[in-house]
Amino acid sequence: MDTYLKKNKKSVVWNLTIIYTMVIIVILLTVILSMRYFVEFMSVRSYAVILKQQIEKMSQIPSPDRMGVMMRNMNILRDSERLKNSIISNKVVILDGIVLNDPFGIVNEEIYNIKKPYAVYKNEGLYYIFIKTKVFGNSNLIIGGPSLEYTALLNTFNSLAFKLSLISIFLSFLISYYFAKRSLKPLLDISREISEINVESLDKRVPEQKYIEFHTLTQNINSMLEKINKGYELQKQFVSDVSHELRTPLTSIIGYIKLIERWGKEDKKVFEESLENIKSSSNYLKEMIENLLLLSKVEEEIKLEEVNLRDVVEKVISIYKNEDIKIKTKLKNVYVKTNKDYLSIMLKVIIENAIKFTKLNGENEIFININNKEIEIIDKGIGIPEDEINKIFERFYKSNKARSDEGFGLGLSIAKRISEKIYAKIEVISNEGEGSTFKIKFS
Repeated sequence: MDTYLKKNKKSVVWNLTIIYTMVIIVILLTVILSMRYFVEFMSVRSYAVILKQQIEKMSQIPSPDRMGVMMRNMNILRDSERLKNSIISNKVVILDGIVLNDPFGIVNEEIYNIKKPYAVYKNEGLYYIFIKTKVFGNSNLIIGGPSLEYTALLNTFNSLAFKLSLISIFLSFLISYYFAKRSLKPLLDISREISEINVESLDKRVPEQKYIEFHTLTQNINSMLEKINKGYELQKQFVSDVSHELRTPLTSIIGYIKLIERWGKEDKKVFEESLENIKSSSNYLKEMIENLLLLSKVEEEIKLEEVNLRDVVEKVISIYKNEDIKIKTKLKNVYVKTNKDYLSIMLKVIIENAIKFTKLNGENEIFININNKEIEIIDKGIGIPEDEINKIFERFYKSNKARSDEGFGLGLSIAKRISEKIYAKIEVISNEGEGSTFKIKFS
């Protein structure tokens, strides 16, 4: 399937090569056609100017005494005959619409109706150049004939242009391919570098690029690789931590099952003790799995609504009224946009931690305050070392002072994920041995 898809994919290099080649061909044709136009225009114009000068010279009527204007009664036909015999014996001559000479038999309507001062007419591969001028005062003269030089020039130019075009198309294709590959070389290098990165080399990065566009691309790719690497490391750590957490209760369950098999059938005390421990370990596993499921569920979208923080806090506090600890409060009616169910879960996690560590420190009071869009939970627990504050929200992380505790190290990780979903921020202030303050701030 991959081979089939690969065969049906187009190459960017070849597409760019074709585009560059077409652009070069268009430019080349434009230059050639422009050159041909100017060569034709300038050649015809030069020819016409020379011919016209000859016509004007030969059509002048002499005036011996130069006392008067040219004699209009002079026979135009006699003068035209002289003109014909002198310079136009091999040219087409039309004087005032009368064909005086047509040695090539080419006069037609197109030649009769020449409007421009000069024009080109092609017949049987030969080019004829005609000019239109005034002679003998007001008479209209159209005169022209074949130009072997002009015909040879254009034929040579056309042949040379055709051959050069073929060579240029071939060269432009090679040049286009070179520049297309060169322009995409950084991208091809990036692609090769990425193809060499696998699970074992996620710490490898794409080298910096010289051009800003490709440099930005490599920065984004390296940033993505950084996140993937971090996620992969967290996943490995998560699997390792889950395996570690599951191993102890499972080992305990298996051990007590074997104990029952050996002595439990005969010794009731051993049986009951084993059963109790199996039950305890099973509950531990159940609670941990529920926490893991809750952690994955937090990844789903959460609906937000207008909530009174005081109502949520009071409802959560009521759960701990039978706890051997005092919860002192200073609450206000503050409304924020959040989700009360997930906020309750987050509060339970933080309050339970506060109760647990306050008891570990031999105290029996915690404080909960509501200020402006902020819930503050203050405990008198053992505190958190400064270098561990940023770690307490990691999955399965437990402070060294809490290793004897039966918790999973998932609670604060769940609270952190919930806070991100309900647009809240958790801040921790703690002094070792003096307690901790958790602040939940709503944006």
